[in-house]
Amino acid sequence: MKNRNCIYIAILFLITGFTTQAQIFISTTGKTSFFSSARLENIDATSKKTNVVLSTTTNDVLVKVLISSFVFNNGLMQEHFNETYLESAKYPYAQFKGKINEEISFTVNGVYPVTVTGSVLIHGVEIIRTIPGTVTVDKNTITLETDFIVPAAKHKIDIPKDKISNISPDITVHVNAVCIPYVKK
Repeated sequence: MKNRNCIYIAILFLITGFTTQAQIFISTTGKTSFFSSARLENIDATSKKTNVVLSTTTNDVLVKVLISSFVFNNGLMQEHFNETYLESAKYPYAQFKGKINEEISFTVNGVYPVTVTGSVLIHGVEIIRTIPGTVTVDKNTITLETDFIVPAAKHKIDIPKDKISNISPDITVHVNAVCIPYVKK
């Protein structure tokens, strides 16, 4: 598993074009959760396996989460989510790849409100978005946190007509990742 994470991080560097000169911070245990209010039963799930790569030199951010890693309280709901709605076998990951718009002093402790512009890839559909969030610098960690809305229809997540009154078309997503300096082993 440890080798798999190292390979995964190396692939992320290649995909995002990070150079070895950049100061890289990573998290492999970030938390992504989502919530959708529903008439009969609210829908919420959490993944504690969100991977994040942040370059403090270029302000590039990559966030990737395995769709099947979301855990629901209701097993049947989890099955429907993976098989019917997000089709996790066909579209295994959700991803955000973007750049922090504001200048941040990553060497000064503090909480910085930011916006990040980039592409959100969910269910095979990529949309350019600007998402608000916060960057918290504390000693040798950087925490990224955001809340944003994912409109299901824009990502071609089909909600059957008989379920439309039970499932909100807008899903609230929360991401929190504590990133530490990447140390090549």
